[in-house]
Amino acid sequence: MTATGTVPTAAGTLQRPQPIGIFDGPAGLLLIADDGDGLLAGLAGGELPAEWPASAAVLPAVLADDVPGALALLGEGPLDAVNRLVLAPDPAHLDAARAEAVSDPRVGCVVEAAAYSSGLSDEPPDPAGLDGEFAVLALTVRAARALEFTDSRRARLLLEEALAPAAVTGPVLHARVLAMLAEQEGRTPARMEQAAARYAEAVDLLEGTGFDELRAHLQLDRGVLLHQLAEGARHHLVEAVRCYQSALLTLDRDRDPDRFALANMNVGIAILAMPMSQASDQVRLGVAVQSLRAALEVYRPGDHAWEWSSCQMNLANALQYLPSTHQEDNLREAVDLYEEVLGHRSQAADPEGYARVLANQANALAHLGALDDAASRYREAGALFAGRGDTDACGVIERQLAEIDGLR
Repeated sequence: MTATGTVPTAAGTLQRPQPIGIFDGPAGLLLIADDGDGLLAGLAGGELPAEWPASAAVLPAVLADDVPGALALLGEGPLDAVNRLVLAPDPAHLDAARAEAVSDPRVGCVVEAAAYSSGLSDEPPDPAGLDGEFAVLALTVRAARALEFTDSRRARLLLEEALAPAAVTGPVLHARVLAMLAEQEGRTPARMEQAAARYAEAVDLLEGTGFDELRAHLQLDRGVLLHQLAEGARHHLVEAVRCYQSALLTLDRDRDPDRFALANMNVGIAILAMPMSQASDQVRLGVAVQSLRAALEVYRPGDHAWEWSSCQMNLANALQYLPSTHQEDNLREAVDLYEEVLGHRSQAADPEGYARVLANQANALAHLGALDDAASRYREAGALFAGRGDTDACGVIERQLAEIDGLR
């Protein structure tokens, strides 16, 4: 249930709940007047207006990254003074905002949160006596401060305390606090299962709201966590893939390229990590290939070197085993993909990694029937493994060379 009511201010009354904390960045600190159109209650419940009322015009401007335009919309009232500090923090704006908030600790909480986040103050807001969205703001800012001092336990406790007032305020704020807590818990192996459950709860809270992109981001985060938990466990990998694919229903390559590429790359990697024991796994392998190709539409060796290399390698590996009437074409593409990776790898800096690429390329060449080229690549890889003292890898290379000798 969403808490409602009014907050006395120098301007009269401020309707609650305010949209504090439901958006990222400065938009999550703006105070908005309500002209009786139900905007604030709708926002707390996850409903975004088709048209924003004039009383809240500053909010869509900031959401569109038009901070100068948002500043131009501000007047000289008490809420304008607070919002001006949020959007253009400086000592003069801080003094003006503090003067307007002197009689209201809830508005003062926003002022001190803005001052702290912008570096104008070293002291975060105090949650004492606050409720709802204002209590959540004070507690989450203090949690952020605890993390700055590497006190993760303190941060977790503060976020746990913020859950109750967030739940009362509305599903969007509740989901955001759950996600913050899940992010912290996910860093501790013993709490990763609980973190995954918190992400799932947050995703469920956002279903049917206007916050589709936030929901997609949390699905992606949950998928990454389940992927880390999996350690080869099929059920976690399957659920991770479901999370990634759910996120991709919303993620857009042009609007959010990094998350779009990450979700696609992880779909491919998760599928390839599954044991191939069912007929449907061959279909999954095709999905992996398509997903890795989609990720490579974004990743380039110049700006995403690790991700690009990982996608290239996994795509080449998948192509070797993908059932197709064009198997030879797939194998030739795999050989070329490995060659591109070799062109961006340093043999001197990473001899083992370089050797693994060579060995994979040799395998593709052998499947193509290019036995001499395959043997040459295997020998080159074997020499690098031997130089690193990797006897297991050397043994594999020797067995592969023996197989090639038997085919000649």
